[in-house]
Amino acid sequence: MAVDSTKTEAPKGEESQTYTFVTVCKSEDLPEGEVRPLKARGKQVAVGRLVGGQLFAVGGRCSHMFAKLGDGELNGTILSCPWHQAEFDVTDGCVAKWTQAQPFKAIYDATLPAFMKRGIPTYEIKEEDGDVLVAVD
Repeated sequence: MAVDSTKTEAPKGEESQTYTFVTVCKSEDLPEGEVRPLKARGKQVAVGRLVGGQLFAVGGRCSHMFAKLGDGELNGTILSCPWHQAEFDVTDGCVAKWTQAQPFKAIYDATLPAFMKRGIPTYEIKEEDGDVLVAVD
């Protein structure tokens, strides 16, 4: 099955055979300002709760070298890759800042193809009866 890299988000407010909400953790296990590496139907996801209580779910692997983003650092809405500090905005999955690791930055900027500098997928997320659920295909 081919992966559609343009599909980044589950349809809002609907469930279908393509997207299904699955429980990934208990609400109490996700404190504000933290992110966790989890799996939803075998798919790696990074799930967290922003300060203020808003939940987010994004693809679990960095688009650069595939590090687990759930092990990264969350600062506001910015999630940093634990390996080379590439930064992603968890509200839309866009790259906020490309890797700044030296001496790699110049090499990465010059040699990495564009597909390795792309954003990460985002997923619909909700809380129900003390559980956190993520919509995945």
